[in-house]
Amino acid sequence: MDNRLLDEPAIIQLCFVTEDLNKTTEWLADLTGVPAGPVRPFPPDESAIYKGSRGHRFGCQIRFMNFGNIEVEIIQPDKSPSAWRDLLNEKGPGFHHFAIKTRNLSKRKAYLEGRGHELLQQGEFDKGGGRYAYFNTMADLGALIELLEFDNDMEPQP
Repeated sequence: MDNRLLDEPAIIQLCFVTEDLNKTTEWLADLTGVPAGPVRPFPPDESAIYKGSRGHRFGCQIRFMNFGNIEVEIIQPDKSPSAWRDLLNEKGPGFHHFAIKTRNLSKRKAYLEGRGHELLQQGEFDKGGGRYAYFNTMADLGALIELLEFDNDMEPQP
C-alpha cells in the first residue's frame, strides 16, 4: 500500500463542531438510534500549539457516538481562539475534520507541511496517552485533516 499519509486504509473519525453539544448529540441520537457517550471535558492544555505558538488556553466539551465502522465526535469549543472556534465562527455548526490514525506523527506532519498544509493546532489527549494535530486542508477539501497518534501504537520517533 502507498502510505504517504496512511498507515492503514481507514478514516477512524468524523467530527462536527456545535454551539450546543447536548442539543446536537440528542438530535443525532434521536435521528439514528445510536446513543451519545458522556460529556467529556477537554481542559486547556498549556503545551498545546495553536497557529504556531504555545500558551493559548482553549478547551472544549466532547461527546462521541460509535457507528460501528466509524466514530463521530461532536465538539463544543469554549470561546477562546482555537481551530474549533475558528471554523464555528466562520461557518457556523457543521463538519470540522476527519481523523486518520498514525503511528508516526512527526513523519506524517512533515509530509503534510511539505505539501503546503499548515499545522493549525496540536496537543495531547487522555492525560498524555496520545497526540492530535489539525492541518489546514480547507482550500483543497473544505475541512481539516486530523492525525491521531496513540502511545500504545506508535513508532519510535526522534
